[in-house]
Order: sequence, then C-alpha cells, then structure tokens
Amino acid sequence: MIYTKITYANLFLFFFFACTNSESVKTSNGLLEDEVRGEIISTDQNLSTASFRVTATGIEYNEFSKINLKKEIVAEVQPGDLNLLSKKNIFKGRLQSKFNQQNGEIFLLHSVWPDDFRERIRFNNVNRLLRRDTLSMGEDIIRSVGDQVPPFALYDQDGEIITTDYLDGSVTILNFIFTRCSEPEMCPATTLKMKKLQDLVKQTNIPYVKFLSITLDPLFDTPGVLKSYARGYDLSESNFRLGTAGKTVIDDLTRQFGIMRKKDPSTPLDHTMRTLVINSRRQIVYQVPGKGWSVEDFLSRLQGQQSI
Repeated sequence: MIYTKITYANLFLFFFFACTNSESVKTSNGLLEDEVRGEIISTDQNLSTASFRVTATGIEYNEFSKINLKKEIVAEVQPGDLNLLSKKNIFKGRLQSKFNQQNGEIFLLHSVWPDDFRERIRFNNVNRLLRRDTLSMGEDIIRSVGDQVPPFALYDQDGEIITTDYLDGSVTILNFIFTRCSEPEMCPATTLKMKKLQDLVKQTNIPYVKFLSITLDPLFDTPGVLKSYARGYDLSESNFRLGTAGKTVIDDLTRQFGIMRKKDPSTPLDHTMRTLVINSRRQIVYQVPGKGWSVEDFLSRLQGQQSI
C-alpha cells in the first residue's frame, strides 16, 4: 500500500508539471512528439491499471527501447483516465517509464484522450465549421442574446463526443471554467453554484434542463481530469457535461462567447467569465458576464422558459 501511495504522488507531480508546458508539435501519424497511440486489452479497477498494445508513437519514443509496437504493456492509470479507458478501445496519451526498487520498471499512463479514427474524423469535421464560422466574424463581434450558438464538437468527461445536438430539446446553462483555477471566487464558486442550481432544478421538477461547462485550459483538462473534477464536486452527470478539445477549438469558442484569457507566470490562467441560458433552438436567451450571477435568478429564468 505504501508503494501505491508513493507511485500516485509521483504520477501527480509528473502530470502537473508535464501539462504546464506548451503543446508539442504533431508528427505525421497525428500524434504529438511525446504521445503514444494504443489499443486497450483490459482494465483493472482494483489495481488502477490498464493493459494495452502500443500501435504508434511520437518521435520522442524512438529511443524508448521498452516500448515495442504490438507488445502488451501494463501501466498504472489515474481514476479519471481509467474511466475513459474502460469505455474507449483506442486512445492516445503520454507514457512514462520509471524504476522502482521493489518491482523494477513500471509504466505510468496519463493525459489520455479517445482516438478512434472514425470519431476523430467526425470531431474534426464539425470543428472545421466552427473555425470557418469564427473567421467569418468581425474582430469586435461576439455572440449575445438572440444569437444562435455556433457548431462545435467537444469530448466530455467520459470521452464521448458532444456537439450542438446536445442543446436540442432542452434549456442549457453554459459556462467556461478550468480545473486548476485557484481563485475561490472564480471557477470553484461558479461550479458550486452550478451544482446548487442543478439540485434546485431537480427539487422543483423543472424538466429538460442540461448543464455544460467548457474548459479554458485544454492542455491540462483532458476528459479524465474533467471526470475527476465532476466527481470531486459531486455533480449529477446525467444532465451535466464538462467539455474539452484541442486548443484551437477552445480558442474559437472563447472568441465567439467573449471570454478573455491570458497567461501569467504567477497563475495558471487569468480569464473573464460569462454564464448563459440557451434554449432548445440553440439560441442564447439570457447571459450574465462576470462571476456575480445568481442561482435564484437563473432558476426563475429556467422556470420561465418552460412556459414558452
């Protein structure tokens, strides 16, 4: 048990510092230089491990002699990533090798994304429409009340693709957060308010309401990280999705919704906030900029939408 605790502590440190770096360059096989693509053989929830075959590697692994294509590898995996790997057969992620005196060389798998070819094509095709739509907008124009939501595709906390189809037939509360936010009055406070609003919606029997929080920090917030975040806040995931994608997709969405972001050496990310109500026709019907939105206000808006 002591060995397991030390292993996961080391994994967290490696995961945190590795993901603060800028995004690597993609190679010809569609992988970043420090990524591998693999095919799952089995997962073990009790041991927090995944068995898989590596099918392709980025160029940084050329000298990684223990990673042979098609050879089975067993790696330790964080709970959020393990959830994804139990659902998705094909994945990409970062693989770390380290030596332990008790068990010899072990592998740690992290920063996991789904990577099925057909799903990737669908995901990219939708986001090409988003890119085109963003480029067609003027520099000072942002989506506001009365506007339609642009097309987009995201991966949710289970590694499933969600598109604007998610908004159909319901009223959706949409906002932007990131999991490493350390300002109590920003993302942590707004997620707690989203949780409270979700609970009140259930208690007051308001039907057809969904929630969507999109990350501002896609280089760190993989589906597995978002899964752990959802569990940490005890969100009811039946109607609450958290979305992530590549940096370009998130850049396009923040541009369209008027979210400002900037990096600062002393903080992971500085950003503005906006919380929106989107109707079943994908139209923005209400929004509050900043962090001062009220749960009671949004609850009354949701009750009013049911009568329209």
